[in-house]
Amino acid sequence: MFSWPAVWFSFLIYIVGRPFIPEGGVTPTWVLLAVIVLGPGAELVVGLLLLRREGYALTVAALRDRIRWQWPKGWRAWLIALAVLVAGMVLSMMMGGANRALASVPGFVPPDWWPAASNPTVQISGVAEAFPDVALQGNWLFVLLYFVIGLVFNIFGEELYYRGFLMPKMRGVFGRWDWVANGVLFTLKHVYQRWLFPGILVSGLGFAFAFGPLGSLPLAMIFHWIGNFLFHMIFLVLAAFGLG
Repeated sequence: MFSWPAVWFSFLIYIVGRPFIPEGGVTPTWVLLAVIVLGPGAELVVGLLLLRREGYALTVAALRDRIRWQWPKGWRAWLIALAVLVAGMVLSMMMGGANRALASVPGFVPPDWWPAASNPTVQISGVAEAFPDVALQGNWLFVLLYFVIGLVFNIFGEELYYRGFLMPKMRGVFGRWDWVANGVLFTLKHVYQRWLFPGILVSGLGFAFAFGPLGSLPLAMIFHWIGNFLFHMIFLVLAAFGLG
């Protein structure tokens, strides 16, 4: 259940997308967005189909308990959630050096054409370098498109599949440590960008903890969005205003 997405993403990136990347150039933004749609989009569809196969109607009311569509209960849980969020953000930033070190190890070196935003061997000074083929100033349509695609496919798709669908099933195998197993397997699933394993592990454990011990899929989605998109969106908005 964790391996087929790794194969699917690798196929999209290295087989389907690679011919559209010019030699000596960078990945076009439309290829990046297509992978974000088709990759997690497949996970979203499969997750929904499997839930339907279990006999659930695909409504919030029917799925609420199954996918833990609820918020943490009690102020202690919210304090723990805040502590996990802060710790996760700090540790993720600290993992930047580990990502760079791993990216220099044979077998973990990212391709030259890999998008700069997730390539630890490339130093970028502004969001324009992450989207070099897009005119960002005044381009609010792109800002909106990036926000919607990221939220609907990357965040909702991955969290519904890996946490909402899979984690309750993993409880029977891993018991109370299901969230650890989920975070580790979620990291290994990203073999197609394995140079980011240290950072993904920290994030994946945080997402799984939000869903497991804290019992909240919406909270896991918020953690995931903050980790993947918050800073991108801030800099994209500034660039759209002509400030970045």
